[in-house]
Amino acid sequence: MLRSASLLALCVLAAVPARAETLVDAIVDAYRTNPQLQAQRAELRALDESVIQAGAPYRLGADVSATLGYSDRLQRSAIADGFARFEQRSMGASVSLTQLLSSGGRTAAQVSAAEADVLAGRERLRNAENQILYTVVEAYMAVRRDEELVDIQGRAVASYDRQVAQTRAREREGDLTRTDIAQAEAQLLIIRAALAQTQASLEQSRSRFAAAVGRNPGHLEMPPTLAGLPPSVDAAYLRAGRESPILWQAIMIERSSRHRIAAERAERNPSISAQGNFGYVNPLGYQVRDLGRTVSGGITVTVPILTRGVVGSRVRAAIADQQSAAFQVEDARRTVDAGVLNAWNQSVTAHRQIDAGEAAVAAARTALDGVRRAFAEGFRSSFELIDSEQRLLNAQVIVANARYGGYTGEASLLALLGRLDLASLLPDAPRYDPTAGLRTHRAWQFGPFEPLLEVLDRPQMPSDHARPAPAIAAPGGHASLAPSQSGASASDLARGLPLGTHAGSGATVSTDIKGRRP
Repeated sequence: MLRSASLLALCVLAAVPARAETLVDAIVDAYRTNPQLQAQRAELRALDESVIQAGAPYRLGADVSATLGYSDRLQRSAIADGFARFEQRSMGASVSLTQLLSSGGRTAAQVSAAEADVLAGRERLRNAENQILYTVVEAYMAVRRDEELVDIQGRAVASYDRQVAQTRAREREGDLTRTDIAQAEAQLLIIRAALAQTQASLEQSRSRFAAAVGRNPGHLEMPPTLAGLPPSVDAAYLRAGRESPILWQAIMIERSSRHRIAAERAERNPSISAQGNFGYVNPLGYQVRDLGRTVSGGITVTVPILTRGVVGSRVRAAIADQQSAAFQVEDARRTVDAGVLNAWNQSVTAHRQIDAGEAAVAAARTALDGVRRAFAEGFRSSFELIDSEQRLLNAQVIVANARYGGYTGEASLLALLGRLDLASLLPDAPRYDPTAGLRTHRAWQFGPFEPLLEVLDRPQMPSDHARPAPAIAAPGGHASLAPSQSGASASDLARGLPLGTHAGSGATVSTDIKGRRP
């Protein structure tokens, strides 16, 4: 009885179809488990600590120290012959406190630079999330496309198999020739070769899906329409300038580099710190009852006078870094705009191809039905039948590729805008909070004077102004390429490397200590 029930349960489970996988399932799994995304989150958590480290001078420092000393010294006596022995024992314990009173704006600039680095890291994480989810969408659509192409080409192979058999039968009856058979067989072999390549492409797409999502794909449903697409390419450019994580990462890096200019300039400003020490010391023995109290304290003002050129060099290096970061902002802007243009055009072109391709499929199927009937009645040649089959196949392939291109083009556009993230796609899904780590660690820091010192230190920050980078002058007149000395097309092919040609020649080029050629 138990065995019958088990068999019945297995039959019921086998009869129930497996649940189709959706794009939402794939996105959620990738967001939770993708190792690249997890690694980027860990990098951001490490970067959060730079803010804690940069603000450390504002916080009170305390040390506890204990000493236990012994010394034994022999010294020649001045009043008697021989050596006298001097023995000393000591012990003590103390607490030392240090507190920065003013850093001349240096610490405030370093904290601002670290905060800008964290903001850049959050944009880097946001860009990584968008790119990884785009990888999921692309692999999802690639699997669906390749499965559709395998089905299309498989049906084409079956159709050509029937056509070859029909052609051979008619050749035996004398209606067709060996040439007609050869044409049908050649087309059959071509489609079989294309099918083999498509099957390999399907496995590659499945492997990309598994690498991004963490599991092999099953039956994938038609994906839903993507939300948040701009209505025009001009609106896309405007949104990219406001929201693109690639662009904002570059902007935050440039902002951090400006704060570092101020931090390096602040090295020339005076700094003020306070120190205090409280403890008990017995300098003459180990008896606890002889411990005497010691209290000391003071304020130290440090004014840099001669820095041996180091501060000026660091300021110039920071300015050069800021100039580089400013150019990278413009490069990021151009890169994003070019990507927006390409993604927009890909999507628009794909949708036009879908409309034309679906109409072509309908027309090609109607034409093929007519040619098949006429071929069966002897009014059409086998070449016309092959051509009609190929035309239908081409139209179906165009539609499959266009569906893939249109959806991935839209996903690429959203990724460039920073809107292919979980917050935009699935607002109700649990999300990773990139601000939680820094917020928690800051709350645990002990700095009773930190808010006051930061308020007093920030107005002392030097200017973060950076001079413009050297500009290259435009060429005068009409620039032209240098004249060619010899044409490569007229030369013989180079064969082999000149190994050992200069061995033992002693021809070396030396430089002096400053790197100049003599």
